[in-house]
Amino acid sequence: MSIPTPVNSGLFAACSRLCLVLVVSLTPCAALGAQEHHDDHDHDHLHFSHPVVTESPSPDTKLRFDYLGTRTSGLGGIHESIFRVEGEYGFNDNLSLAIVTPFVSRTAPQSERESGLGDIELSLKAASLAFGELGLLIGGGLAAALPTGSDAKGIGSSHLVELAPFLDAGYKLERVELVGFATLSSTVNRRTGEAAERELAFDVSALTRVSSRIEGMIELTSARALVGTESGSQRTFLAPGLKIYPFPSRKLMLGASAEFGVGAVKTTRALLVSAFYHF
Repeated sequence: MSIPTPVNSGLFAACSRLCLVLVVSLTPCAALGAQEHHDDHDHDHLHFSHPVVTESPSPDTKLRFDYLGTRTSGLGGIHESIFRVEGEYGFNDNLSLAIVTPFVSRTAPQSERESGLGDIELSLKAASLAFGELGLLIGGGLAAALPTGSDAKGIGSSHLVELAPFLDAGYKLERVELVGFATLSSTVNRRTGEAAERELAFDVSALTRVSSRIEGMIELTSARALVGTESGSQRTFLAPGLKIYPFPSRKLMLGASAEFGVGAVKTTRALLVSAFYHF
């Protein structure tokens, strides 16, 4: 088994401990929030409208259905479609657990045509309302990608487990919402000879309410490989998007976002179409 470098290993361990401490420390607050409802007003004030590419910092109870189509132009370009189903359960205003199940279909290049279940992801998310009066929500959590994919097909993994602690923050001011996530992921359960993989990712979303049923947004997602065969490489996408609420209840939301690669991934384009139902 490969041994990560001490600097990055320490960074990952410190970030993991920080996120776990945050989740554990917020859990008693979550239990208290389930028993007392006097801060419902603050929760309504800080309930963020879900972006399309970036995750929401607000714990929710929802079902989400995604289609993500990715195309890379040029010789040997990749054509891939991912169908995702996500279920999130909010225990209360401060804590939620989500599961994401992806199905991947790769149609190009011809020699790599495959389809199958990818890695299922579990995510525990916690949030604090301590600064609710300022319109600020802070939180974090831990995500884990389980090895339900296939090494042979190149879709997920049949043995690697990815652990990804994250920190997040959201700021809400009238018609504008700003959201940011920082995630440090690392693979474990590696086989002999397999190199460690570690990646630092940032996701940012700026959303504005155009009308009572339409919201526009611009999102940025960027990930840099810190350790592994692709160490030093960076993938950055700029994603303008739009969301529509077809009904006054706002329980059902439809969204779409076009992702444009910049820099090293400028030949890659993606389209993400989503449907959310909040309970």
